[in-house]
Amino acid sequence: MDPVSQAALGAITARSAAPADMAKGVVIAGAALGAAPDIDVALSIGGDFFDALRHHRGVTHSFAVLLAVGPLAGHWLWRRFGDGLRWGRQHLWWLAVATLALLSHPLLDGLTTYGTQWLAPFSDRRFAINAMPIIDPAYTLILLGGLAVGIWFKGPRRRKAAALAALAMSCAYLAYGWAQNREAERFAAAQLEAEGVADYELSAFPTILQVHYRRIVARTPGEVRIGYLSTWSPCAIQWGRAPRAGQAAVSALAATDEGRTFDWFTMGWSFPAAQPTAGGFQVTSSDLRYGATLDPGESFFSMQARFDAAWRLLAPPVGRGFSPDQDRLDFSSLFGATYFSDCPAAAAESVSV
Repeated sequence: MDPVSQAALGAITARSAAPADMAKGVVIAGAALGAAPDIDVALSIGGDFFDALRHHRGVTHSFAVLLAVGPLAGHWLWRRFGDGLRWGRQHLWWLAVATLALLSHPLLDGLTTYGTQWLAPFSDRRFAINAMPIIDPAYTLILLGGLAVGIWFKGPRRRKAAALAALAMSCAYLAYGWAQNREAERFAAAQLEAEGVADYELSAFPTILQVHYRRIVARTPGEVRIGYLSTWSPCAIQWGRAPRAGQAAVSALAATDEGRTFDWFTMGWSFPAAQPTAGGFQVTSSDLRYGATLDPGESFFSMQARFDAAWRLLAPPVGRGFSPDQDRLDFSSLFGATYFSDCPAAAAESVSV
């Protein structure tokens, strides 16, 4: 999630966990700790696109690491803001508050599509629940509203109650987002089966800024389909389609460190496509989870590699964080399609790449 949401959740978590009479420094410390795990972006400074993919949401988002760092941070905070009684009540509370504020960050990140390495450094497996977009103003406002009400209230018990209410509402909203994704997958599966598609792999992914518009990705042995569904006002999904690449292109890309890194980052939802060139091939792999069009070959994350006619790598592969469809993002159309669109009568779109 975005840094504002992460800091706000850390502050709300800290205020909710701490006793009502433990007020000094709790909210500020919680906000700082809630945002702190994203310090891992510094690990890829000076590196390339693939270094950024490897390091972000890695070891600083690990449960094991944060469970170890949290008590150390809590001890320092107790020395800074506590009452000075060694091993007293406040000391133990600061250990818990700091640890919970830190853990709130990877827990929230894990509900987005990007993927989070909860088990690092023991495993590089990425976890993603696909409940929420990276940025959701409604979710952020719930958290900021709880903090604002807490500032407005004078009594410590009321401030804690405001934080607990905001935390409960935010958790309910996250659960609602997860339910929307499950509903989108059920709707898409029913449509595919009604269309006579029996052998498929399917997933829904959040789009940006709200929870009701989902990107649907379906893969059969021969093609990839992209569609969009509003769970607020569902219509028949209009599919964009593209053939899957041949095994030679897939194998050539998988033989490179960069290709394996990109497929690991996409959690297997990559889409390689080969184009003949003079004396060889250019393979572009797109992240199917992110995009703004019905073309599986357009994504916010992609990589390219050039091979000769014998599928030998000609130059180091390159990646990019945004593809041309970023320029096609129209937020008014996005919200219109989500909440105000009539169901189109046109047949499913066919896109070739």
